[in-house]
Amino acid sequence: MTENNEEHRENNAENQNVTNGTEGVKSPPSGSGNGAPPEKKNNTAKAVTVIAVVAAFLIGGGLFAFFMTNRAPVVPAAVSETEAEKTEEAAKSETGAATETEETEEVNTDKEIILKADKLPKIVTKDFYKPDEKLFNRATMYSANELKGDFENVIFKYDGLTVESNGKTGVFTSDELTPGGEFKKIVLSWNADTKGGTVEVSLMAKLPDGSYTEPYSWGVWSAVQGVSKSNSRKDKNGELDIDTLTLKEKCTAIKLIVKLKQTGDTPPVLYNVTVATDREDAALTKNATAGSVKLKVRKRYQYDVADIGGRICSPTSLTMVRDYYGEKGFNIKNTADGVYDNGEDIYGNWSFNVAYAGELGYSAFVDLYDIKALKWALSKNVPVVCSVKIKKGQLAGSGFPDYSTSGHLMCVIGYETKDGKDYLIVNDPAIKQVEVRYLVSEFETIWRGAAYIVQKKPGRYTWRIGEGTKQDITVVADYIPEGRYNRPGGNYKVKSIVIHNTGNFNIGADANSHRNYIKQDGTKTSWHYTVDDKTIFKHLPEEERAWHAGDGREGLGNTNGIGIEICVNHETEGTRNPSKYFDRALDNAAQLVAELMYKYKLTIKQVKQHNDFSGKNCPQVIRENDLWEPFLENVRQRYEKIKAERG
Repeated sequence: MTENNEEHRENNAENQNVTNGTEGVKSPPSGSGNGAPPEKKNNTAKAVTVIAVVAAFLIGGGLFAFFMTNRAPVVPAAVSETEAEKTEEAAKSETGAATETEETEEVNTDKEIILKADKLPKIVTKDFYKPDEKLFNRATMYSANELKGDFENVIFKYDGLTVESNGKTGVFTSDELTPGGEFKKIVLSWNADTKGGTVEVSLMAKLPDGSYTEPYSWGVWSAVQGVSKSNSRKDKNGELDIDTLTLKEKCTAIKLIVKLKQTGDTPPVLYNVTVATDREDAALTKNATAGSVKLKVRKRYQYDVADIGGRICSPTSLTMVRDYYGEKGFNIKNTADGVYDNGEDIYGNWSFNVAYAGELGYSAFVDLYDIKALKWALSKNVPVVCSVKIKKGQLAGSGFPDYSTSGHLMCVIGYETKDGKDYLIVNDPAIKQVEVRYLVSEFETIWRGAAYIVQKKPGRYTWRIGEGTKQDITVVADYIPEGRYNRPGGNYKVKSIVIHNTGNFNIGADANSHRNYIKQDGTKTSWHYTVDDKTIFKHLPEEERAWHAGDGREGLGNTNGIGIEICVNHETEGTRNPSKYFDRALDNAAQLVAELMYKYKLTIKQVKQHNDFSGKNCPQVIRENDLWEPFLENVRQRYEKIKAERG
């Protein structure tokens, strides 16, 4: 039995009597502000300087990047047709130089190297929706796109597993998985988007004789309140107590079963499943990277919430983590409502707590830690929620001899050594002052290793669109770092999709090269997607403003338009002779546009050219070869197909 099953029966009177000091509140870190659009450059000297810098980069920096990045050169987008501050005509009048559709001698000197680099780097999809700083100890996270098995009305689309037909139920059964070592205890957790449906994750364990147990279900989960319900059960092979399965025999392999059901307007999507086990492996122990740590986490007292204060240590601790990451406009009660387990009438279901964090946009999972791993996570600037069970007298040395609880969760925010003794710094939601120090030696006696690890989503992840058809395209999201000039931020309603084509005709100027270019420090322009004949790279969240349409800070193109650059690499005869490679890139872009139209409920009239916002001759190759109407018809057909399949 896990301690959280008795969380609502913790000794409230004793907890309330532990009141050393007064409560203080510290503000969480604030988010970054919006940047300004690129400044206009209106004189010849500045324009010539820009050309010289680009040329120097192509000759020097391009060669360096080629040899230093696995033969994948950083090829500038020739200002990428998206330069917001001036039109093509202005560029000619200012410099008298060739436009971006013409090559200079400097570019030609690099041509041989670029030709040799006409290959995308290997796309590693195992990091899909996994945190950049991987704090797994005894847990293994399986991304949806790396799972293989049997699909029944379930497909891999958008960012994960979802139902193939709207309004129906789908089931995925994985092939055999080996999370590592031998184990008898298992905790499952997952991240999903269930605003329009439910997810149910089950597990079958492979017994020593080679047979499998009957499925153990972790219950039905949904972000819709009143739906989530755990499913404890016991049989001859083991017992599932809310969130923890205890097997009678040691096992080494499992199969996962994922059931997805759509109940609302949008289908549920499963991003990942994490399997945490009690496997013993000394190599898993981590070492902290700092001598002492104290994270700035706001103090939250669970008894500030009327009626349910004695039962909400888990959502109160999770609320502190949300505070730490800078969320606004919510309270403890909001978190408690989100994690509530209707099956057991509790708020401390470990799996449901991290599932709710996943719904909020975090990468979250349950793991089994030791003290070294705990300090290691804290040294990586991640607060850790720990589940404990305290008997009277176990915290005597820390100054709380009468503290007892049959099940409790608290947020660990740091560690330090004082007067030769090692302490953990803890925000304990059951103590009035909240922030306390517990001796590490005593904390180890009350903690059995269960921990919530909640992190920000990674800046890079992958998914596929058009899977199962000839249009099976890998999409790699690798975002421009926050705070850069060309990532001004914001959260705006999507009202259009703005089509561009790049101006670099070098064979190496593919989507990956533009990804490298746009992520450089000092790059002024930005857009959301780059598409070539093989792959799509995503550079920004779709709701963020970007500098691509040339209509200023408040322009509808920059502010409300998703910018898509279509690569013209592989071209050899200029803008008038598009090749089969460009045709493939157009097809890939058409599929992406259709997906985005469906996602944001846009019409074909909301698919625009760059020219519509700034008057620039862009997308030039599409415009000069009369490809716009055929492109829109391609988009229209793909959108109608998606709509027919998904409703």
